[in-house]
Amino acid sequence: MRLLRVVVLSAIALSTSVLTSCGQALPQSGNQRRHLRVALYPFIPEFTYAAETVKRLFEAENPKIELTILDLSGNYYAPPKDGAPPDPTYIGGVATDVYELDSVFLADFVKGNRIQPLPDNVLLSSDQLLKNAYAGSMLNGKRYGSAHWVCGNFLFYSKDNVPSGPINTLKDLEAFVGSDPQFKLLLDMRGRLTLGEFYLGAAYAKYRDWATAQKHIDPADESLEADLVRVLKMCPVGSCRDQIFHELTGIYGREFALKRSKALIGYSELLHSVLTEGFPDGDLRVSALPLDDGGAVPISWVDSFAIGSACSGDCYQDASLFIRFMQRDDIYLKLVLPGKPSFLTSPTGPSPVPAYLLPAKASLYSNTSLTSVAHLYPDLKKIIEGAAVPTDVDLNKRLRTVSSAVDTALSNAVRN
Repeated sequence: MRLLRVVVLSAIALSTSVLTSCGQALPQSGNQRRHLRVALYPFIPEFTYAAETVKRLFEAENPKIELTILDLSGNYYAPPKDGAPPDPTYIGGVATDVYELDSVFLADFVKGNRIQPLPDNVLLSSDQLLKNAYAGSMLNGKRYGSAHWVCGNFLFYSKDNVPSGPINTLKDLEAFVGSDPQFKLLLDMRGRLTLGEFYLGAAYAKYRDWATAQKHIDPADESLEADLVRVLKMCPVGSCRDQIFHELTGIYGREFALKRSKALIGYSELLHSVLTEGFPDGDLRVSALPLDDGGAVPISWVDSFAIGSACSGDCYQDASLFIRFMQRDDIYLKLVLPGKPSFLTSPTGPSPVPAYLLPAKASLYSNTSLTSVAHLYPDLKKIIEGAAVPTDVDLNKRLRTVSSAVDTALSNAVRN
């Protein structure tokens, strides 16, 4: 499950054959090419560039297949309200051949028979994947997806503001951030899934595992709400709860890059925005994020490529080809080291910077082409690989529900 991690592209149209938000492939021309529809996870840096690159390279290698990439950037996580018509940009409302599926939805898709288990010959082996990536692509002992990305929240700071000791608890974080009214902490604490994820992170930190943490999602646990109020109070007055900043999440990274905060909380991809401002990669530092005084117990989410249940025959073979294509190091590197900034956001520059996405494939974390320009990858791997990957039926819905109580608690804290 994800919060909005980058600037949301609400209306992307490189060409109607590259991206379509209605989930319909173009008619075949002379029936000479087979069509494969893929819903790529949209909230990554330079998504437009990534989609165009994947389509161009895959079709060049597989000229008998036309790849249609569905654009779900408008509403990947939010189901339509009761009684509303289906939303073709909601991942749960799309019928496609290949889904890049966030693990928060895995149990729902398995229960609904929307995806099929995958054989070993389509998948990377467990020793080729991060431990959490392997775990997050399976349910009840069956592997339903080819793990692609992993993600979770981290604590970032600069080499000039390194904590004097380990930050193991929320109290340690408060001591590190200190009392300067402006030079404090930045993070996004607005949005239903954003708050739901932070709440679940606090629950894991306090109660240590899913079996216990899930009992404190409904109703909301006041002690966990209090943890998040403590986090909010580390922000400068009036910050961290801005709706525009929530929709344009990269702004927090840019503010940190301009040295307007002592520390930054967010996904690793947020560093793309930090580096875009010219902040030196070598000056970045990272720690696990503690959201309770019980300690730091990281949670993570896994995006996996899953094949729709109705995809068989040629469709299944083409989908398998696509999944193996996306597992390759050279394709990963095209996405984590994008060749150009999006023309939608920066037509004249700046120079390309690492996307800082976290590959599910373990070997990338020691790839010198990557680590030479993005030195935090080994440190990020140490933190994220052992993280829990929660999934359950209706988990997305439950987190969206509990976030309402969290939002109220945070609003009351700001007023008081």
